[in-house]
Formats: sequence, C-alpha cells, structure tokens
Amino acid sequence: MKNYQGVVFFDLDGTLLNKQSQISSSNLNVLKQLAEKNYLTVIASGRSPIEIEEITKGTAIHSYVSLNGQYVVVEGEILVNHRIDTAIIENVLAFAEELGHPVSCYTPKEYRINFIDEATKKLYKLDNAPLPEIDPFFYTKKEINMLYLFSEEIAHDALLMEQFNDQLTFYRDSPFSMAIVNKNRSKKAGIIELLEKLNLSDLDQTYAFGDGNNDISMFEVVRHAIAMGNANEHVKAAATFITHDHEADGIEYALKQLNVL
Repeated sequence: MKNYQGVVFFDLDGTLLNKQSQISSSNLNVLKQLAEKNYLTVIASGRSPIEIEEITKGTAIHSYVSLNGQYVVVEGEILVNHRIDTAIIENVLAFAEELGHPVSCYTPKEYRINFIDEATKKLYKLDNAPLPEIDPFFYTKKEINMLYLFSEEIAHDALLMEQFNDQLTFYRDSPFSMAIVNKNRSKKAGIIELLEKLNLSDLDQTYAFGDGNNDISMFEVVRHAIAMGNANEHVKAAATFITHDHEADGIEYALKQLNVL
C-alpha cells in the first residue's frame, strides 16, 4: 500500500449519488482531483460490493467499506471479510417469516431473497435497482455477509432487535428495510480496521461525508465529519461541518472550504 495524503469516506445514497443513483459530473471531477492529490477515496455504504463496483465503474475510486462494515476492500485487495453464522441466519429467516417479512442474503458478489412483498418493491424502486432473484435456500450454498429485511412495520423492529440482541446489529436505513450484520459491526468498525491495517489511524487528513443515521458512527473515527445539507438533524448535530445538499455540489463545496481542493 502506498503512502496517502489523506482518506475521504463517502456514503452513497443522498451523499455521493444524485436522485437518479448516479455520480454527478461534479463529483466525478472531485474524485479525480482527490486521486491526483494522493487522497485515498473510499465508499462507506450498506450496499454490496457488486452494487458499489457497478456505480463506481470508470471512476477514480477503487476502495470501499461495504455491507455496513462487514466487507472492506482497498485498491482491489480484500482487507476485511466478516460472515454471519448459518444457524443465526436460519433463526432470523424463521422469525422474520412469522412476522411476514422477506429477507435477502448478501455475499460480496450476489444476493437472493426468500420471497418478495410490497416493501421489497418499494425499496428497490427507491434505489433504482432491479428486484433480487428468489432463492429461499441461497444461504445454505454461500457464505453470507449481510441480511436485508424488508418491512414497513417499524413496530416490529424492536421485536427483532430483542430476539437477536446478543448476536446481531440492525440498521433501519429506509422506511421499507433494515440491514442486519454481526453484533457491533458498522461503517465505523470497518473504517477503524481499514485505517489500522493501512497504518493511517493517526492521520489528521481523514474526512467522511454522510446524510443518514448509519453515517453517524463513522463520523466518530475521522477528523472531519461532514453532513450533507439534506441530512437529518441527528446527523448534522454529529458533524463538524455542514455542507450543501447532495444535489447542489455539497461535496465539492465542503472540500474547498476545508482547503482540500
């Protein structure tokens, strides 16, 4: 690994991506400038590697903390690969089915769902992504890094968390869905591992951009925590800098104000 001037972490939805789930020309230019200045640019997202790699294809970004910290890659090298125990997955699927909720199982390269409901359709429409293929036994054939439960019944969140509190961590990341990972895994945990493995933990030039509740934890492990203008108030309260909306060149504005660009 080379010596970096700094590291910049980007959430995707509502941050690096526009409403069409694409990287704007402005942000593409930002990524290019950061690479030229020898900054390591990293996606930090609940999304899967296969989605991240498709989104960032042709850009200057080749590193990511994905699946809410379960799987970390830097410049093509796998640094972190946490998986969920098969017995735990079986218990989650059974409990979720009792509640009437489908669950997707994610590996770094593919994902499948046990059945599809209206919440599933709404989430993938929101993400401008195709519906997953149905395979109720996918988890028996592959090593699974993350589960994704679809539900608009927010009252059921507490039931799931109580049932699996000792084994799993849950992130409600939309009105239609919750990400499920190993206990105490998060973007923060993945970023800590990345910085430690690259010997960058003491680097002052570390930045994170985000807009959602699952971005707050990563703000705790960088020197400069930047909330997008479209972020909710909890995220803004945790930030050290509040920038413009993600549709109004907020990333470029913040990096210029912070004398990075």
